Amino acid sequence: MSLGRYAYRHTIQSSSNCLIDHVWISEDFLSCTFRRFANGQRRYESRVPGPLEARRRLAKRKNAALAGIAGSGPLDDIACLFGRNGREHMKWSDGQVGRITPETQSSEFYRQSSSASPLPFYSRNNELSESYDQSHRRQVLGTVEERPGKNYLKEYLGNCYTVAHLKDVLRELGIDPRRDPTYSRLAFEHFLSNSTLGESSEAEIIRFLDDPHLNIRGAGNYLSAVQRMVFNRTNFTKSPALLDTVIRALQIGLILPDEILGIIHTLPKKIGHDNMIRERGERNLSFLDFFNREMWNAIGRCDVYGHRDLDEGILDAWLGVLMERKTDDALILAKDIVTATQGQNPAICSWVPLLITRWLELSNRFCPAEDNAFVGDLMRHSSPDAASQHIIGATEFLVSSTKRNALERWRDCLCCLQDVASFVSSPVWTNLGTATEPDNSGFSSQHRIILRLWVLRSLSKSLPEGPLWRPAPRTTDRPILDLLSLYETIREDASSDNFLSSMRKEIHDLDIPFNGLTMLAVDLKYGKGMTRATRGMLQKLESSKVSLADIFADLTAYNAATPHLFSALEKMVRQIDITSPSFIDHMVDIARNGDSKRVWTLIRLIRCHTPLKIALSKAWHGIPEPSKRALVRYYPEARSADCPDPHAALEMIHSLAISLSCSKNLSPRRAYSLIHWLYVFLLKHGAPVKPVIVRAMYHAGVIRYRQEGLHVSRTQYTYIMDCVKKAEDPQLVAVLTGGSQVGITHQGSNQLEDEYIYV
Repeated sequence: MSLGRYAYRHTIQSSSNCLIDHVWISEDFLSCTFRRFANGQRRYESRVPGPLEARRRLAKRKNAALAGIAGSGPLDDIACLFGRNGREHMKWSDGQVGRITPETQSSEFYRQSSSASPLPFYSRNNELSESYDQSHRRQVLGTVEERPGKNYLKEYLGNCYTVAHLKDVLRELGIDPRRDPTYSRLAFEHFLSNSTLGESSEAEIIRFLDDPHLNIRGAGNYLSAVQRMVFNRTNFTKSPALLDTVIRALQIGLILPDEILGIIHTLPKKIGHDNMIRERGERNLSFLDFFNREMWNAIGRCDVYGHRDLDEGILDAWLGVLMERKTDDALILAKDIVTATQGQNPAICSWVPLLITRWLELSNRFCPAEDNAFVGDLMRHSSPDAASQHIIGATEFLVSSTKRNALERWRDCLCCLQDVASFVSSPVWTNLGTATEPDNSGFSSQHRIILRLWVLRSLSKSLPEGPLWRPAPRTTDRPILDLLSLYETIREDASSDNFLSSMRKEIHDLDIPFNGLTMLAVDLKYGKGMTRATRGMLQKLESSKVSLADIFADLTAYNAATPHLFSALEKMVRQIDITSPSFIDHMVDIARNGDSKRVWTLIRLIRCHTPLKIALSKAWHGIPEPSKRALVRYYPEARSADCPDPHAALEMIHSLAISLSCSKNLSPRRAYSLIHWLYVFLLKHGAPVKPVIVRAMYHAGVIRYRQEGLHVSRTQYTYIMDCVKKAEDPQLVAVLTGGSQVGITHQGSNQLEDEYIYV
């Protein structure tokens, strides 16, 4: 079929104002014009888009839009076929006149055309643009300014209630909303203001939104519809068709980003209105989660504006709304948003710790499999450094929330993570910065190290090496050792506590679940083998609020803790003032009425008290008696627990020995062995041996033996008498040894023996 048969166009309707009914385009003119048009569209084998390529692509887009410029009715202007002024397809040098020339039959374009003066389009001159002079342009611009304004349109819209009626009004006024989206917005606001969103009105609103000639992209009509539905407190479940229209528009890319952002902010306000009505509020809550999911899926199916095109502002707003929802569906959608967009928007990764925290804080559900899948999906879509930051940030969030149940669930998730070796080697674990002060999270450097050790300890359980008690090297050992060394460096600068006791204090301050951190430190840092008793002691020390005093009082725990916590225990004992009256009274009461376990606690205290040992060695300097009228009086200095008075310390030992010799709950054998230990203790530390200590030994080892009917061995009796001879006067010794005392199991003692200890 020839081109001439297609060139015949019915360009204008019959009108009394126009003398031309039809326009005939010749074959030669059409061929020449088409050839110039085709040459202008040639790409010249361009491979890389440059300025020329961009210009031609823009021309193609404009050519594709020419079919809709003349309006939805019959074609009013033949110039629309090839661009007004004849050259807009090739050189977009003068396109303003073509865009502003009106299409109506009463326009200046048709008033200027007549049979004597043909249309400029049909001139064979190549410079067709010169046919429009400056005076003609001013006349055309003047007619545009006389077009009806918004106020004039509002008067016509007063009685307009249907889309068909609206189209008639716009056609009558010569208004094309596609050239000015404000007319579309004005008409749609009129429909919304005159409706109550019932059955009929909602159908007209949907018909308006589905009409591409009325609902112009960028007019904001979808946002207006959602806002009116929210402010009128209409139930979401009663307006599914309107929301389906919004979903359909998202799927084909008709809604601009700013309008999407407005819809995201508007929908949660509906929930605030319905909180007073519980049943309606619950329905809207579930429907809101469903609608958010549908919006996300629709954007994902769109080729114009998809998931990767969402900017950071929309994502932050959407995630903020979903975080406030705190439901399973909302948080799963938030997880999908983060995993789908974090590659194009790295800043979105900052939401991951809070997202994990919200998921684990849900109190109405507990399913380890779902927790592991949720956390594992987030980690799987992240790089090793990002995954490490997510884990550390989530741990700090959960510790700050003080929800122990969520922390325990988080620990279980960490123990089941896959591909741990890929991100535990990240330098993020040991990167604490140069400052030792608390960071923005509110945790000190020591606390941050403890939390990372806690996480790495949990991750170690999912490694293929098996249970932690197996002595096999693991990929988590290197970062753990680096963190332990860093912790020891910071601890030495900030505190003088023992390493394990300091770590224990930090663990209790953070109130984190038991994870065997103290055993981990002993295993890796010191390389010491641990017995079952030592492991039990460390577990008890970490998992409970047991104090060092309780550990000190328990003989088994004390023996297990001594290799690792002796300095901490010794520091605690050193702070006890053993010469204070209150301590001496309590000690005497325990020695007289306490059992063997409590008495042995006193013995351990004396054995660990370093200031006491030093003071006893200085007790040789006697105190002048007033009867001797010494020239120098003895004035005791002000003493403390770290530096007790030597004479008071020696008197404390004597009081303890006397109380033990008369104890009601200790057997003679136990009393004698304890007093003998005190006697050796004095000799070992260079203290003077006074008669009081040997008298207590004689009372427990000789007199109480006889009173209980026990046999006094020759060796024991000889040893006691040798001690008595060294400390007592010879006359008193002769009285005590006046009769045969060896081998006697029971006989009445004389008054001197009974009162010997109290002399």
